Parts: sequence; C-alpha cells; structure tokens
Amino acid sequence: MDGDRGEAVERRGGEVAGFDLPSVLAQLDGTAPTDQLEGVRRIRTVIDEQERPAACVPTVPKLRSLLEQPDLDFHDEVAACLADLAAEAPDDVAPSVDAIANVATERAERPATRELLRCLAAVAAERPDAVADHTAAIADVLDRRRGYDRWGLRTLARVSRVQPDAIESAASVLTDALAANPTDNGGPALRALGRLARSDGGMPSLEFVEHAAELVAHDDSELRYDALGCLGDVADRDPAAVEPVCSDLERALSSDDADTRAIAAITIARVAATHRTAVEPVREALFELLGDEHAHVRANACVALGNGQVDAAAARLADLSSTDPAPNVRDRAGRAVEQLSYSSRS
Repeated sequence: MDGDRGEAVERRGGEVAGFDLPSVLAQLDGTAPTDQLEGVRRIRTVIDEQERPAACVPTVPKLRSLLEQPDLDFHDEVAACLADLAAEAPDDVAPSVDAIANVATERAERPATRELLRCLAAVAAERPDAVADHTAAIADVLDRRRGYDRWGLRTLARVSRVQPDAIESAASVLTDALAANPTDNGGPALRALGRLARSDGGMPSLEFVEHAAELVAHDDSELRYDALGCLGDVADRDPAAVEPVCSDLERALSSDDADTRAIAAITIARVAATHRTAVEPVREALFELLGDEHAHVRANACVALGNGQVDAAAARLADLSSTDPAPNVRDRAGRAVEQLSYSSRS
C-alpha cells in the first residue's frame, strides 16, 4: 500500500458517493446490533452495487471484531464482507487471519464458515505465509463440514505452493476429499498432495496415488494434468509408490491430447529410471508414441524406453537419433541408444 495508512483510509473511504466511512465505522463500533447490521449492509451495498470494495477496506478490523462476538445473528454477512475485502486487499486482511481461523474452527458447521474459508483462500492466494500456521485447523474444519468445502481445499493448495510441508497435517483430509469427489475436489487436492510429496515433509500415506491414477484419462483436461502432475511429483521422491499404477497410464498414453500423452510418458520415464518394470505394461503404447506427430511426445517416449532399457526399441531409437526432424527428439533418442548400449555391455 502506498503512502501513510491514514492517507490510504481517506483515499479509499472518500471516493464513493454516499459512503461515509466515519459513520460506518461508528455503526460497526456501536453496541446496538441493529446499528451494527446497518453498517455491515452499507458495506455490502458498496461492494455489490457500486463495485468499490477498496473504499471499505478500512472497516476490516471492525468487521473482525463483529465476527468474534458470539451472539450476533448476522455472522454470514460479516464473513461475506471479509471474504470480498480479502480478495480486494489481502495484505489488509492478513492480520485478521488468526481470528478468522479461530472462529471458523469454533463454528465449523455454521453457514458463515464457508465465507470464512473463502476469505482465507483469498488471503492465501497472495499471502500464503499468513495462513500457513492454520492448515491443521483448516483441515479440521474441512473434516467436520459436509462435502469438503472447495474454498478450504483451495486454501491448502495455495499454502502448499510456498510451504508444502505446512500441509502435512492435512494430508489425510486431502486424500479423503479426493476419494469422496474427485471431479470437484481433485484439482486442489492433487496439487497440494503432489507438492507435499515432492517436499521434505512427511507423507503419512500414499493412498492418494491410486486415486490420482484413476483420473489420468478424465475428460477434464485440467484434472488430467493435475493427476499426472501429482504422480510425477510422487515419482520424483518415491518411484516405487507409482510403479504399481503405471499400467493405468496406458489410457493417458493413447489420449487425443498431445500434452496428456507427453506428461504420461515422462511420468513413466521417471519411475523407470529406478524401476524398469514400470515400462513393461505400456511398452506397446510407448512404441506407438515414437511415431507421434508431436515432437515433445516422441522425445518423452524415447526417455521412457531408454530408462526402461527396452532392447526391442533399439533399432527405432537409433533411426530417430539420426533422422528425426526435431533436435530434442534426436537428442533423447541418442541418449536412449547409449543407455541400451551400456546395458548390453554390463
């Protein structure tokens, strides 16, 4: 935020016609619930009808105080305001994260908690550090709410981008959410679990690997990419955990989408680097990809066959190493030929 805090308040509060910031702050700070509610609804009007949430950012501390008052019956409206203001100015809402997370934990089953999770997700998008200490509490809230609220899952995924080990305590909830509704919950759950698997954090269970493998041919391309990316992340750290599901990747290797084929091939390659048997159930599919029209698919198939030391592919790889029009394919095919040659001599 530029300038002095007082100047920022004046700028934000004084630009919206009909919105008297000092008057609204006084209402929020009052003792009569009717006045407090009127102040909240004036904020709501500016956000919804005038689309000027920035003017209301200075009300965040007062809204937080209202949220912490247990006897009010309009917490859902307060929480919705905080969520919208967090999307507008996450740095201004970040100091209130402790209180917001505590209230969400205390009232996990209440309707307002959905908006509180949306608020935390908005802060985590820009300030994941402010939310990282609350991932265990968020996981507890998710576990207690029906349907594994998507905003809570997004919050965990956003924290995992910079502090993957912070979501270690949420791994089981993420796995359960993925299993319960892979279509709705898969994206954030897979991204978070993949980052955790790639980090130095502990993984209490790799049960989610099977769930991820079931999604590698899903109709939703983003979900496919998330599933394959998650498997690739696990393969980098624990290839043995992915080896049993490599046969499931055959569907992805034959996908109509070139990127899906390429990601599936390189995922198998990562596993085959230490577990050659990973290639066995998908050898024919990988052979087919050596003639794929897309260079990055052919290149990744070369890597997989080389890592898997598939001698039957030697002649085709040697041909590609000298005749393929794409330099990256020639390079990967050449390396694969060297791997096979070394293997035959050892």
